[in-house]
Amino acid sequence: MDTFIEQIVQKKKGAKEWAIIVAVVLGGLLLLAAALLFVPSLLIFVLVGVGYGGWWLISGQNSEYEYCVTNGDIDVDQIVARRKRRRLVSVSGRKIESLLPYDPAKPQSMYQRVVVVAPSLEESGLWQFTYHSKKNGHTLVVFQPEQRVLQALYSGLQKLVQMDTARAARELGIDLSVNRSHGE
Repeated sequence: MDTFIEQIVQKKKGAKEWAIIVAVVLGGLLLLAAALLFVPSLLIFVLVGVGYGGWWLISGQNSEYEYCVTNGDIDVDQIVARRKRRRLVSVSGRKIESLLPYDPAKPQSMYQRVVVVAPSLEESGLWQFTYHSKKNGHTLVVFQPEQRVLQALYSGLQKLVQMDTARAARELGIDLSVNRSHGE
């Protein structure tokens, strides 16, 4: 039986996103003031243009991540403003080298690529997995999965990785065993 689990998490806005929003609002107000002073006859066109451009730029600061686990393989997409989707990670569960709770104290400099697909690094319940790809090298992915996503991903891991993951999950009081009856 095929398994498919998905989860969407909303990225929290940081200082960069808030700075862009403030700059767009202030820039829009300046453009409107300039249009009012210099070309009042075109004010309606400027108003519509500034309004649409401002909406497009501000809504572009809303970002969410979608975790899709299919038969133990994981794909992570970034969705910007519910209008644009970009694949960030796609890896087979068999290629995952470790799946453990996120430890911010561990150095990230040993990885060629670090992908943070969690609301923020200050959140609780963060996990990380590592894998190696030909294109990007040794990669660390930090994410915030629900237990059902962890269970689905766990089922596709190699046995040694499963043992390490199960041990770490037990320490957190998380049961990764998937109980399935034949009637499902």
